[in-house]
Amino acid sequence: MVKRFIQFILFLLLLLLISLVYLGVYGISTDKFNNLISEKIADKNKDLDINLNEIKIFLNVNDFNFELKTNDPKVFFKKKEIKIKSISTDLPIKNFFSKKINFEEIKILTHKNKIKNVIDVFRAYQNNPQLFILSKVVKDGTISIESKIKFNQDGSIKKNYSVDGNIEDLKIKLLNDNLIENLNTSFLVRDNEYLIYNLSLIYQSLKLKSNQIKIVNNQNNLIFDGDISNKKGLINLDKFLPNFNINYKNILDNLSVSSNNKFSFKLSKKMKLDDIKFQSKLSFEELNYSNDIFKRFFPGYRNNIKVENNSITFDYNNGDYQLNGRSKLNINGDIDDVDYSIKKIKRQIIYDFNFELVNSAINFKILNYTKNKDDKSFLKIKGKYTDSKLINLENIKFVEGKNSIDIQKINLNKNKKIKSIDDIKVNVLNNNDKLSKLNIKRIKNNYSITSQTFDGTKLVDEILFSKEESNFLSIFDNLNSDVSIKIDTAYLNNEDYLTFLDTNLKIKNNEIFNMDLLSKFPNNEEFKVSIRTNQNKEKITTIFTNYANPLVKKYKFIKGFEGGSLDFYSIKKNKKTNSNLKLYDFKLKEVPALTKLLTLASLQGIADLLTGEGIRFNEFEMKFNKDKGLMTIEEIYSLGPSISVLMEGYVQKDDLISLRGTLVPATTVNKVIGSIPLLGDILVGKKAGEGVFGVSFKIKGYPKDLKTTVNPIKTLTPRFITRTLEKLKKTN
Repeated sequence: MVKRFIQFILFLLLLLLISLVYLGVYGISTDKFNNLISEKIADKNKDLDINLNEIKIFLNVNDFNFELKTNDPKVFFKKKEIKIKSISTDLPIKNFFSKKINFEEIKILTHKNKIKNVIDVFRAYQNNPQLFILSKVVKDGTISIESKIKFNQDGSIKKNYSVDGNIEDLKIKLLNDNLIENLNTSFLVRDNEYLIYNLSLIYQSLKLKSNQIKIVNNQNNLIFDGDISNKKGLINLDKFLPNFNINYKNILDNLSVSSNNKFSFKLSKKMKLDDIKFQSKLSFEELNYSNDIFKRFFPGYRNNIKVENNSITFDYNNGDYQLNGRSKLNINGDIDDVDYSIKKIKRQIIYDFNFELVNSAINFKILNYTKNKDDKSFLKIKGKYTDSKLINLENIKFVEGKNSIDIQKINLNKNKKIKSIDDIKVNVLNNNDKLSKLNIKRIKNNYSITSQTFDGTKLVDEILFSKEESNFLSIFDNLNSDVSIKIDTAYLNNEDYLTFLDTNLKIKNNEIFNMDLLSKFPNNEEFKVSIRTNQNKEKITTIFTNYANPLVKKYKFIKGFEGGSLDFYSIKKNKKTNSNLKLYDFKLKEVPALTKLLTLASLQGIADLLTGEGIRFNEFEMKFNKDKGLMTIEEIYSLGPSISVLMEGYVQKDDLISLRGTLVPATTVNKVIGSIPLLGDILVGKKAGEGVFGVSFKIKGYPKDLKTTVNPIKTLTPRFITRTLEKLKKTN
């Protein structure tokens, strides 16, 4: 009996053991809890519908509880299916037989789902501004989740839940319409902490990666802290960093860059960004910068400057930032070094550039000074920029050997026009071996210019030959000032100079309003310039000198000019100028256009004279006007012992020249004038060829390619005869 009892007990134990093993490994299926779970969920949200399959029950002996698990349940939110792989929970054995069943924890494992559908589910449970914005910006992508949700006794969710998951092929359209594409990442959610890791995405065609981004929910703020990097790829920083208020136009377009970055910031419930910090190390091979201003200073400049081998560190902290960089400047193959620092502190941007220029040639045309290749020089630029759009250059200093240019405190407007300059000191030995020692100083709104010696060769060229109106003063922003100028020795060219130049001029709206200049050449010949602006806003300019050579020789097509006095008069109003230039008692040599004209006219003897001792003229007068880049020559009349010329025409802004006129040897003119009563006989002539008075001609083309045509004439125009008589009458 005892033996049988023991066998029975052992059988029961074996059966129990087998049951326990079976329950632990294979479990049993039941639908007892299906309706209960579905009803509880329906009570929470009527838009959420869950249809469960059979629930399998597994025994966990160690924890003395049952594990309830169902696979592939059907979950719908507003008829949108959420694909669930499994739902499981642990139920204490004591609660299994209770009428009131409470789940302490539920584990949910999903298949890949459309992210937009998942967001809708979360919004149904707990809507907030972040989820609302997510629903608007997310356009595509899938998500898979493994979550553990713990419940309180009343059925509410505890805060110590956890969610692990993966996101694939996410597409986000930002508020500025830029796209984030191909976003793939893993994530981990623990209570108030979110961890994003192994992140990769494409933004602005740039492939970005992040090892880790940590997000902490701190009361009313989300605190972000992480890293992001990219290998070399094209980037447009003007679009990539739009909130930094930096203008990258024409500089950083289509820039290939690699970077390592760390960042942190706060995001409020109202989606306001705060406490933004950003640290970046950037490296890029080349960027191109184009600005026509470089043509003035760099002879090697063509279309752009290449900035190569760039290494930059960038620190951004709540609106303030500091940028430090080192690069190579490549100007048409000439490579030099530059390092720089840019800081933004509150409302100011402070910058400091240091150029070590060895291989690049530099040309300061107005000073007639060139820094040649292989001559070591330094250029330092310090300044600041304020939110008032003013650019303040504290100091610009150029040093090459004993040559130096030092500029203090330049204020520029937003269009890079000069509002004021405090001080300029120039000490350079120029291309003509002339020392230019100049000081410009601002005294309130006025300026004082003093110099012992100054080579004004290029300055005179700028004034005489500039194609732009008011070119020299156009660099200023509506300059209104009185300027005093005192120069002991002012060179007009390599040989000729003025002594003790002393003048005062008034400038209004970037134009010389009034000026009186009186100086002398070393030979004691006078040089006078007067500018007056009358009540009718007409600017009247007069120039007189009885030593015209220094000014006339500026015109390169005239190779030889001797003697002569000059008298110039012009009236300018509304950018239209009417002028009259007169020259007296001078000699011309080596004028190619005139030589060619004389040769074609079969006046070889006079042509030979021109290339020999020269042709003397008693008087030259030119009446012309300028309007919008077109110079119209109303009349040029020149009278001399050998020839007389009368012509008219125009010169366009692009240097196209068109002239037509009459050239007559002086002997013929004398015959005509001396025989006015017998004009008919003279015009006809008594012998073959005797009635040929001269030639009519046309000259057209560009200065280096002038085309000349001539036609013999037998009859002088009344205009020519009238002008000749007028000149002769004045002479007598």
